[in-house]
Amino acid sequence: MIRKTLYLCFGIVVAAFVSLNACSSNMTANAQENDNEQNELELKRLREQKSVWESDLADKSRFTLNLKLNAQERSLARSHARSVTTNLKNNNFYVHYLLTKLKEANIPLEMAAIPLVESGLNPHVHNKGAHGAWQYVRSTGYSLGLRRSRGYDGIYDFFASTDAGVKYLNRLYSDLGDWQLVVLAYNQGEYGVKRAISNAQKKGIAEPTADDIVVSRTARTYLTRFKAYSDILKNPQAYGVTLPNIKNRTPFRKVEVAGKVNSLHEAARLSGASLDILKKLNSGYTSDRIDPSRGLLVPIEHADEFEKAIYGRSAEKYTEDIPLKIKN
Repeated sequence: MIRKTLYLCFGIVVAAFVSLNACSSNMTANAQENDNEQNELELKRLREQKSVWESDLADKSRFTLNLKLNAQERSLARSHARSVTTNLKNNNFYVHYLLTKLKEANIPLEMAAIPLVESGLNPHVHNKGAHGAWQYVRSTGYSLGLRRSRGYDGIYDFFASTDAGVKYLNRLYSDLGDWQLVVLAYNQGEYGVKRAISNAQKKGIAEPTADDIVVSRTARTYLTRFKAYSDILKNPQAYGVTLPNIKNRTPFRKVEVAGKVNSLHEAARLSGASLDILKKLNSGYTSDRIDPSRGLLVPIEHADEFEKAIYGRSAEKYTEDIPLKIKN
């Protein structure tokens, strides 16, 4: 009986010791997990504090065209450097998205100069039948999936038109195989550049470059501006300017309004964001009316307040790693 009691007591002690070790291991694992989460949050915070120009989105290795500027192009860059930096600052909400999409598509960073040359990143520009930040004519915009509906026009939506622009640039490069030829085609038209390439080949030039083909004076001037603007992005210090400090993060969040908010004016009042900023972020809207199926892009610092106002709860915390779905 005494022996059984001793065995029983010993078993209880062993079980308690095992249980204690298990608890200790769980506590250690939980502490380690919490430390890892804190480290990830700290790394994310530090990434977001860094300017987008210091991030991998704008790393020097992303400039791959090795453009050589002549004296005229360098002079043009000097005269336009301040206006380029001003346009980047005034349209800072678009910059991170533009650079992200170019990187995702493995398009050289120099091509960020295209919408800068076209519009200064202003999505509301229209000129001689061309529209939006990327200056599409209607037929091109339609072929790229940019649609119009009541109160919305995809050709003026910076984010939808940028998605279309990335698709278009890749399509041109697939056909032409040279990024400077793509730049010329963007201005003069793909078929005009293909004819110019064919004419150069008939003259014995096996693989014509942008310098070898005959294009319109307008297209040649466009290429000159493109080279100047892209070099400002690559070497701003050479032109006496500093690129504006733009945080390395998506500066907005999409909020599903689900018919609870019907106008941009009402959204501005509820979110605390300025109406001008909401119009800039939602540039595809052509009236004050919000399409509930599209939702609303809201500055990140106002998104929680906006969702609290319309749903009575805090917004879900999204991160920059979650891709934004733009509905054309």
